[in-house]
Amino acid sequence: MKTARHFLLFFLCSINLNSALADAREDGLEAFKNGDYAQMLKLWQPLAEQGDSEIQYNLGIMYSQGRGLEKDIKQAIYWLEIAANSGDKDAQSALGKIYALGIDTDKNYTLAEKWLRQAANKGQAAAQYNLAVLYDNGWGLAQDHELAMRWYYKAAAQNHPGAQFNLGVMHEKGLGIPADYKEAFRWYNKAARQGEADAQANLGRLYFQGKGTTKDKPLAYAWLSVAAQQNITRAKKNKHFVFKQLSAKDKIIAENLAQEYIEKYSKSRHN
Repeated sequence: MKTARHFLLFFLCSINLNSALADAREDGLEAFKNGDYAQMLKLWQPLAEQGDSEIQYNLGIMYSQGRGLEKDIKQAIYWLEIAANSGDKDAQSALGKIYALGIDTDKNYTLAEKWLRQAANKGQAAAQYNLAVLYDNGWGLAQDHELAMRWYYKAAAQNHPGAQFNLGVMHEKGLGIPADYKEAFRWYNKAARQGEADAQANLGRLYFQGKGTTKDKPLAYAWLSVAAQQNITRAKKNKHFVFKQLSAKDKIIAENLAQEYIEKYSKSRHN
């Protein structure tokens, strides 16, 4: 009976502890939403120190971006590494990107590839995309467009717009595969509808040229207008060129389409 009482006491203490940890998580999130970052850190840092990988990841991202906390890449890497070593795929992906791009630190493609591959093998879309970028550009790995495409496809299947755009580029230019404008158009179209501005610019160009799709100048103008709205320089120039080629009737159609597409497909709609 004494053992049973001790077990019950331990069980109740465990419930109380788990409840307290959950409360600290929620209270920390509420403090973050209210802009009370000092309170958030007070609540979350003990959780991170106790091994909460999600909180470790959140602190790492906040330190890396200077979101609510003073930007500190060393602190960012510290927390992300702890979470990454515990198997957190989002932390592994974020850490790999920091090393690949040299975000406020020296580039280290060996570490970048290590962390990105671990996360990519777990199905993390951003890691799959960034690993593909390493292969695509030959950064720290032998340049291999076929392997790049393989990883881009995995990320694109999860609707990663950057991967979809890069697949469009590879199909259009024939990198690792024969050039195929229809496939290029298909991938640009997917990325463009997610707000990817470079894809929108290329989609507008293909509509104007009639490559991979039926030539449609009003649609070309509409997509170029969305890209121009998102500060793609070549789109601004091409938008005006296309507009001059339109009939009076098509100019009205094109302007209406452009307004509709800007409201529907600008990147801000997808953030």
